[in-house]
This record gives sequence, structure tokens and C-alpha cells, in this order.
Amino acid sequence: MRLQIPKLNKYTFLFILLVVFVFIEIVVMSPSQLEKKNEDFVEPDKLLVLNPEIKKDVIDQKMRGIQLFEKSEGDKGYKLFASEAVGTSDLKWVLKTVKVQFFTENRSNYTVTGDVGETDGISKDIVIRGNVTTTSANGFLFKTDTLRYSAQQKIMTSVDAVTMEGPPDKDGKGFRLTGEKLLVDLAKNKMSILDKILTVKVINDKNFRLTAVRADFTNQNQEATFSGDVKMNLGTFYVHAPLAHFIYSATTKSLVKILLKNGVGFVEGDRSGTCNELEMDLAENKMTLRGQPKVQQGEDEIRGQEIVFIDGGKKVKINKSNKEGKNK
Repeated sequence: MRLQIPKLNKYTFLFILLVVFVFIEIVVMSPSQLEKKNEDFVEPDKLLVLNPEIKKDVIDQKMRGIQLFEKSEGDKGYKLFASEAVGTSDLKWVLKTVKVQFFTENRSNYTVTGDVGETDGISKDIVIRGNVTTTSANGFLFKTDTLRYSAQQKIMTSVDAVTMEGPPDKDGKGFRLTGEKLLVDLAKNKMSILDKILTVKVINDKNFRLTAVRADFTNQNQEATFSGDVKMNLGTFYVHAPLAHFIYSATTKSLVKILLKNGVGFVEGDRSGTCNELEMDLAENKMTLRGQPKVQQGEDEIRGQEIVFIDGGKKVKINKSNKEGKNK
């Protein structure tokens, strides 16, 4: 008996090509299923409650234990892990128990975790919702309700309230800060809280409190910059300025200096003063006023090119002084 090979018409041939294309799309572009767990898989309806923008009638596939890689120029991109996922026909994935590692040159710079998420297979953008925690490589931790990642801009943003915990230092826990609106610039390796800054801490056994409009941090060290109507008190010392920069020791990781700039005013007991720049040296317990410094104590007024308060203000050193008042 002679075996006859059926002839392929153009429609059959196109159908075969379509099947091959779909197979390649699933293997190459879609998240890969790593393992199956014994627990019951979450029903798509329950998972979509947390992402109401996704319509039930577009669900295409579901899987457990997935990972997704996105790599761009310069080895920058992310690795995404999720315990469960629902895929849709428009190349979107709804995820449960999400973890995303953002990296540069194969080094993890930020790790984000959250309850649920959503990825866009075309834009590579990510939205994460529920108990979102963003941790930098140098130990800064930010908590928000939601976080959005833009693959094109390489930024993460949140319009929610933000709680930040800084890396620990010699006084124990680092700064605990609250504010609103988080911005993480992956290209610049910079983290910012953009509004309503409030932070409290104990520094050298003194209560510390600071308010400002904005706070900026870097992923390279512990230093921080506060800007916009900065008001700060350390014990009985009160100071205000447009800008405050916190400098840490590279070896001990402790806060060693606070530098306030661009028009500074301060009050401590019956002493008050103004200057363009004020440097608080916490390690040496001294304070230096520069840029037309002026200090008023009672009826006495001191001016000079530079005024230095030593040993917590018990001693004063004045460069090119000009003292005025009753007790000259």
C-alpha cells in the first residue's frame, strides 16, 4: 500500500505558521513556570479583585511560581518573581506575592516587594500594590501602599504617604521619617520624598526633630539632604534654613556633621544668631558660623568673618570680630 502525503493548501500552511509563532511567543516572551506548589492555586476572580482594571473575559492563562527578566542597555533592568500569575490576551500579567530586583551591571540596587502587581508585556512597566516595601542596597527602606515603575524613564513613583527607615548608626536605629510622594531615580541612583517631611531621632542623648518640604538620599552612602523651610531642633537648640545636609563617617557610619546653608537663623536660650552657613560638628561638639555671622546675647552683639562655638558653646572663637553692646 502506498502512503499518500496530503497536499498543504495555503490556509493549512498559514495555520501551521501561526501555531509555531504562538509557541515561540509563550516560550520566549512570557514568564516561565518554575514550580508547582501543593497549595490550591488562587482563583483568577479572587486575584483580579485587587486589580479591577483587568477584565475577566480577557484571561488567557494562569500559572504558579514565575520569574520574568527585563534587560536593557548597559545591563540595566529587572528580575521579577511572583508566586502566582494570571495572563491576559493583551500581554498583561496580574501577579500575587511580588518581588522585583532592579539592577545595574548585574548588581542589585533596589528590591521591591508587595502583595499584588501588574506588568505590561509591551511597555515593561510595573504596578505593585499592597504593603509595598522598597529597599536600597545601602539599607534605606521605604514603605508605601502602591508603587509604579516606568521602564522608559527608569523611575519608580508613588503618590502615597511614605514611611522611611534609614540605615542604623552608632545611636542604634537610623532615622525614621514620614512624608508623601516617593521618587526613585534608577539612572541617578537617588531616592527622594517630595513633601511633608517629618523625622525624629535621638542624637548624642538629645532629642532631635526636623521638618522640611523635601528629602533626598543616595544609594551610595548614608548622607541625606533636606530642603524647603527646614526647621530643626537638637535638645534646646533650634535652627531654621532653606537647606540642611547630613554628613556621615565612611568608617563608623555615624552622623558627624550637619551643614545648614543659604540663610540660617538659630535660637538657644537667650542666644540667637544668623549667618549664611552653619556647620554643626557633632563629633567635636562645636558649631561654626560663616558668611556674615551675627550673634545676639542679651544686649551684646557679636559679628565677625567666622564665629566658632566650642565645647557646646562654653567657649567662643571669633575671627575678625566686631563686638557691640554695653559690655564691650
